[in-house]
Amino acid sequence: MAVLQNMITPTTVHIHKETTNQSFIDMHNYLKSKGIQNNDFFLILYDAGLKGIDPRDPLLPQYMKARIMNECRINYWYFLREVVRIPDQGGQVNAGARYKLNRGNLAMNFLFQINFNMFVEMPRQHGKTVAALCRYLWVYNFATTNSEIMFMHKDHTGSKKNLKQLKDIRDALPSYLQFDSAINSEGKKLKVPNTVVTIQNPFNNNKITTFPSARTKESANNLGRGSTMPLQYYDEFAFIPFNKEVYLAATPAFSTASKNARNNRSPYGILLTTTPGDLLTDSGTFAFELRNNATEWKEDYYDYSYDKLVGLRDSNPNSTFFRVVYTFQQLGSSMDYFNKIAREMNNEWPAIRREVLLEWAETATDCPFSTEDLDVIKSYLKVPIRTLFFGRFGQYQFNIYDDIDTNYPPIIGVDVSGCTYKDSSAITVIDSKTTKVGATMNCNFIPADDLAMVIYELVTKYMSNAIVNIETNGGYGSSVVAMLKKTSVKRNLYWEIKDRVVEDKFDGMNMVKEKRKMRVYCLYSTPAIRNRLIEILFERVMYHKDKFIAPILHQEMSGMVTKKNGKVEHSDKSHDDQVFSYLMALYVWYDGHNLAENFGIMKNSLMTDADTELDEISLEDNIESVEKIDPQTLVSYEEGSTMDEVMKFVDENSKFITAVQFADETRKFEQNKLNAEMMRDTVLRRAYCEAYGLEESMVIDGRTGMFVELPTEVFNADDEDTYDEMFDPDTGTVNPRHSVLAGNLSQWWD
Repeated sequence: MAVLQNMITPTTVHIHKETTNQSFIDMHNYLKSKGIQNNDFFLILYDAGLKGIDPRDPLLPQYMKARIMNECRINYWYFLREVVRIPDQGGQVNAGARYKLNRGNLAMNFLFQINFNMFVEMPRQHGKTVAALCRYLWVYNFATTNSEIMFMHKDHTGSKKNLKQLKDIRDALPSYLQFDSAINSEGKKLKVPNTVVTIQNPFNNNKITTFPSARTKESANNLGRGSTMPLQYYDEFAFIPFNKEVYLAATPAFSTASKNARNNRSPYGILLTTTPGDLLTDSGTFAFELRNNATEWKEDYYDYSYDKLVGLRDSNPNSTFFRVVYTFQQLGSSMDYFNKIAREMNNEWPAIRREVLLEWAETATDCPFSTEDLDVIKSYLKVPIRTLFFGRFGQYQFNIYDDIDTNYPPIIGVDVSGCTYKDSSAITVIDSKTTKVGATMNCNFIPADDLAMVIYELVTKYMSNAIVNIETNGGYGSSVVAMLKKTSVKRNLYWEIKDRVVEDKFDGMNMVKEKRKMRVYCLYSTPAIRNRLIEILFERVMYHKDKFIAPILHQEMSGMVTKKNGKVEHSDKSHDDQVFSYLMALYVWYDGHNLAENFGIMKNSLMTDADTELDEISLEDNIESVEKIDPQTLVSYEEGSTMDEVMKFVDENSKFITAVQFADETRKFEQNKLNAEMMRDTVLRRAYCEAYGLEESMVIDGRTGMFVELPTEVFNADDEDTYDEMFDPDTGTVNPRHSVLAGNLSQWWD
């Protein structure tokens, strides 16, 4: 079992699957379905005698209350699962809803337990504030002594409101767990602070203090220096005035306080929760920088050991934070929620995009792409369907958005940075059949040797026939190529034959430059090539909006600008590394040399947005019947079956094909006919083989489009059959009537 507690706990652990809090059981089933082994840590119970016991039963005997109190002290998950109630607005005191576990607050609570810093984004009404307050209430009542918790908000009213809500949650606990007052030895009530700005626990001396916002940089510095708390909570961080000054001044004080807490085995950590800020403000920009530098949270990390999680965190030299981001769909809300909250927000789309859709990107004033085009691209964006992890601690995350048929060579584009403040190294994989994006990686701290390692593993483990094109401008890109040339991936590197000056010679009168044709690996982006890449990008935006699909591409394109000199690039507050890695892949497809001969890519026509819209009018219109379904094979579908399930059944029980499949088969048919014609023409075949250094016995296999060498006895067959008879002119494949040729190639094809 991975990380459960950072405190000393009993060694015997029970899994409480009998809990009546259904959200915890649902989460267990979800993680299990995702293949996560550590899928029940939030169901732990140390005292098995508490199974079936209601902590809120007014008739509980005193000894049972003591056992519940002890379980709360050592088991945070029990406190959330069985004890906490979230008061309803206008509801009764000591009542409320049970704590509802979702993917977002589970990640928060998991990281709380190991004292990791967090940057959290979740849409409104999905419990990020409640999750924080329940955590701090548990710490305040049970987890430590003589400690202090800081609450800060964009204004003092907000932090006081959070403290008020924490008190309400405390007041909804069973009375024997509230600890809101104590009696001294003389029978008098102890006096401790209990105001709208601060509270203190009379039993353990823990304290929660709300902080006002700063009005000047000087006051922000003073405010930060006074934040000597081991637990710091910044709510709506992107909107806190002078957040950079406050945070940077508070960090040294936090470092000392957290070290003391760690030595005492007490909780510590910084929590930043926010909705996306305004990138035109200093506060929004600083929050965005902290966000982007943080290590992205993945649910695969539940299976990591504590040491591996620490290694993962420490492998990021730019941040100690984990970035926890979940959309409303990932948190279980439907479009009904979205439509309802959009109406409640009066359909104010800038606010909806920020607070519900979690959009940070502010379209640049001089953005070369229209808002309409960017919105259409946005409508096609996807969330990753899975993630591949590279590096010792899995610190390099490769997001998979679409499954690519790797039997056909994918194209990998790489943009290499020098790990500078503004740049990241980025990888984009496209499907060379459709040119749709399949996967991306973006990292602003990966060194060149690790980047070479990632590319090597990606190719050798997952895409053995991929084409890799790396921008070689500057020393970093060239060094990555040099490292890969020493490995088996050398054969995957894109190359062209170019004239290169090898030396200067004296011809008796003048110095002349001797040029030689050389194989040049990958691509050096000259001004002319860069202009071509931007031209390709504009073409993609015009005709292929459905193929971007990765959110990071949309985000970077929204921040691109046209400079006064006409150059298109990122703005001062944005990046374009992913875009250019994408263009490095597209360059191969659009302008690559000898793709069929060198890499086995047979280019075909691409479906544009207009084609996609035509084909996707309806599912029924997208199916053409080749043969009717046998009514005897029909079964009754279960009520609630999805259309995907229905279509899977249709596929398995009929010979239906889609219009897209039909078009693909038609293109193959036409290509095969062309291949057959070429193979029948001896002069053309000989000229083609001479041009590309092939033997005349090499022919194009009409089934795969790849060159095949005929067996000697077939090529030299001395019989009456000609190539017209050896190859079927309608299909371009071996004529099965020709026994000699068919017999020799059938084994190879199988």
